[in-house]
Amino acid sequence: MRDVMQFLLTPHSSLKKKGDEMSAAKILIVDDDQALRQTLKKALKNEGYVLYFAENGENGLKIFESTPPDLIFLDLRMPVMDGFQFIEQIGIRPDDPYAVVVITGHGDDFEVKRCHNLGINYFLRKPLSMVEVCGLARNCLAMKKNEAELRQYRNNLEEMVRKRTKSLEEQVVFQQTLLDAIPAPIFFKDIKGAYLGCNTAFEEAIGLAREELITKTVFDIATDKIAEVHSRSDRRVLRHGGTETFEATALFDGLQREVTVYKAAFRDANRKIAGLVGIMLDITDRKQAEAENIKRTDELREVNTALRVLLQQVNHARHEVETKIVNNIKNRILPHLLHLEEQMTVEEQANPQLQALKSNLLKLTETFPQRLSSSALGLSPRELQVADFIRMGKSSKETARLMSITQNAVEFHRNNLRKKLGLKSKQVNLRTHLLALD
Repeated sequence: MRDVMQFLLTPHSSLKKKGDEMSAAKILIVDDDQALRQTLKKALKNEGYVLYFAENGENGLKIFESTPPDLIFLDLRMPVMDGFQFIEQIGIRPDDPYAVVVITGHGDDFEVKRCHNLGINYFLRKPLSMVEVCGLARNCLAMKKNEAELRQYRNNLEEMVRKRTKSLEEQVVFQQTLLDAIPAPIFFKDIKGAYLGCNTAFEEAIGLAREELITKTVFDIATDKIAEVHSRSDRRVLRHGGTETFEATALFDGLQREVTVYKAAFRDANRKIAGLVGIMLDITDRKQAEAENIKRTDELREVNTALRVLLQQVNHARHEVETKIVNNIKNRILPHLLHLEEQMTVEEQANPQLQALKSNLLKLTETFPQRLSSSALGLSPRELQVADFIRMGKSSKETARLMSITQNAVEFHRNNLRKKLGLKSKQVNLRTHLLALD
């Protein structure tokens, strides 16, 4: 009896090399019929399997737990623990790495139905066909091997998907963080113009959370007039692709703002236009500054015009005053001085103080253009006018504006003045020289 028990609990194999037992399929045969066990051993000895034998379910369960098999041939009717109890103990599941083949007698349909309920799908009916036994063993082992490989492929695929999903999620988080760090409002839309997302600046600008914005269109967040401008631009970009830049108005925090909008179409994996991305730059302050500059420029232009008129009036008034002074000296002082001089003796006429008084009065009667003409004959009226402005300290640009001529024309007259005054090759300041003529 001890020899029989040792035989039942000892693995048997027809493999010639013991090292191959690690890779060979393990088959557990649980049956109380020793003749049937021997028949199965004889049938499977040339298939290269490692065989284990047990005469009841209890011993079979011990072998199952210590050396998990790849295939089990199980009789249902055995002493100590029958096949049904064995099946209930191991708890068959679809993804188990082993298959169970139940050996049953003819006409035991009730037992077959019960086995089906316990998860058994493979049966051998007595009397056994060894060809059928070997074929079923090969099929069950091949099926479980395929299931294991598919399970491994599935696990690998699930792991790849998990890692890829995690990587994509990290990319999405990074891209959203990057967008949120940009202070300008950014948005992106699908092919129908519905919002797919935006950054924090856009949320703050329109007063809507990102979750509320998704699936809405520009008509849901702006007035019809403003929305129509942006919608037409969307249609152009989505129709032709590429980019578009334009200035428009937008509602930020309920206030109408001037913006520059940049839009570009993006494409899917098939290179088809899938939507657009846009960014808006608030240029309201710049527009206001430009308008203010235009206003100030117009005001300065009006002031300069007024100053030119005033300067002309001052020059005219100065000329009138100078003319009046000269006429008064000529008509009211010089005649009396000359009359007084005629009544004097030659010695009295030679009086230095009298001659200085006469000389200074005559000098006062000469206007600046007259003095300049007398010292440098041949100056044109325009050159005399330029010389007068130079003497007053006016630059070429100011002189051109006051005389309503070009600055190049003023420079031309200045060169002529230096030439006619003999200053062409001299390092002499023209204004200083003209002042010295007073």
